[in-house]
Amino acid sequence: MLIETLVTLIAAAAPAKPPPLVIAPAALFWRTPTPAYAPEKRAVDNWRVESALWLDMSPLAAAKRAFDADDNEPARCVKLNNYWCVKSAGWNGEIAADADGHVAFASAEEGAAVAALLLRRYYVDYKRHSARAIIERWAPAQCATVVARATPPAAAARPAPSPATGPTLSAAPASRAGMMRMLPQRIVPMGIAPRGLQNTLRARWLAAHGRGDVGWGRRRSAPAAPDLIPAPSIMAGVSEARPKRAKTLAAPAPDTRLEATASLAALPPAFPPLPTIDCSGELARIGNYAAHVSEGIAATPNDDLALFDATGRPTDKLARALANMAAVEIGPARPRSGLVNAAVAQLRRLLESPATPEATSQR
Repeated sequence: MLIETLVTLIAAAAPAKPPPLVIAPAALFWRTPTPAYAPEKRAVDNWRVESALWLDMSPLAAAKRAFDADDNEPARCVKLNNYWCVKSAGWNGEIAADADGHVAFASAEEGAAVAALLLRRYYVDYKRHSARAIIERWAPAQCATVVARATPPAAAARPAPSPATGPTLSAAPASRAGMMRMLPQRIVPMGIAPRGLQNTLRARWLAAHGRGDVGWGRRRSAPAAPDLIPAPSIMAGVSEARPKRAKTLAAPAPDTRLEATASLAALPPAFPPLPTIDCSGELARIGNYAAHVSEGIAATPNDDLALFDATGRPTDKLARALANMAAVEIGPARPRSGLVNAAVAQLRRLLESPATPEATSQR
């Protein structure tokens, strides 16, 4: 209760609108002399004071942020004093990096200065002049790998063919059924078709039994031998009984190839399905990001932003581009104009006296 009362009094005494440019913000709030990065919190210990100074918020919200009395959880790059989510590359003011490689800066001013320097490198050195070209490298797409299904879900629920009906065309895989439809249908004479025309179940039965035969498995037998002439009973060893006919042929064994053909649909695919890359969501994200960056600067995200002149000096559009990019990275928060203008002014001074070595970036 005491803290909230104090915050309310400070907010009432503060001006309604913060100044556009603050020269020495260190005198306004207490700041950590040696900022440190806390890996368990993924934050720099002075991020509250830095965000209260440099993010566009009301005086009451800024006071609550500075005294740890707010309830809103900001974006993670706000806790790193890195409002542009710059990746680690040994920058000035870099004290650590999180698990994803985002830099933890000692102050928000150093993070803004590095963002302006990196944006110049993209525009001048890498020749990326449009918003889309810049964002495609600043925040590249992270495409997802998708494994396609080998067969449709309805194929698994399809009933297996029974031996009575035999295999059907729909029970075979799609590739096999399509190949069977594409094969040339050549007429085969009956005399040289031991398995019947088209190898259907009825054709195989007719080919095995012949015309006019009855009874399963019976074949046409040889003509019966004539009966013997009755002999006198005085002749020993001779009987009047007729000789036995030839033994009936055994029924043919069931063709196991029918079951093998019917089980083709249940076989797994010969080759595993190949993974595919899905970038539709990432392409939409990059398009929206580029559209926000080009607001107030260019007509479309594919037009030249004209952030730097022919000599590589920053133009007035650079500050607007930096503000638009930070609004996307740490949205809905936005940096104050004083932070962005100070970063552009520092870049101009650096270009006028290039004796200070620039850090190299791998981004």
